[in-house]
Amino acid sequence: MILADTSVVVDYLRGPTPALHSIIATQQAAICGVTVAEILAGARLPTDTQWLLTALSAFRRVPTPETIWEAIGDNLAILRRNGITVPMPDAVIATIAMNLNVEVWTTDAHFPMMQRVFSQLRLF
Repeated sequence: MILADTSVVVDYLRGPTPALHSIIATQQAAICGVTVAEILAGARLPTDTQWLLTALSAFRRVPTPETIWEAIGDNLAILRRNGITVPMPDAVIATIAMNLNVEVWTTDAHFPMMQRVFSQLRLF
């Protein structure tokens, strides 16, 4: 399994290519709740929400355990102490991926920055 970042999901929504479909299927691509929230926040019309939810069903869903929030806060603090500021959703995705020991599938530049601090953060 790989955990897809919002950047990849946006690419998928803009044009689900055969290559994207293949990676989603063969790597069992998953998303977490923060990615769902970020995608739904982009709905321009109420009718877009159902279309987005249907499109998101291509991805598996992983839960965000209640116990992970302290680790997310700790990771954000560690990043800041190292001079790196990232959006909270990216820190959530990275922390969940590290917790699950899975790779993050992303095109977002924040993840390689986080990887410099967190060697256990693996990128697909």
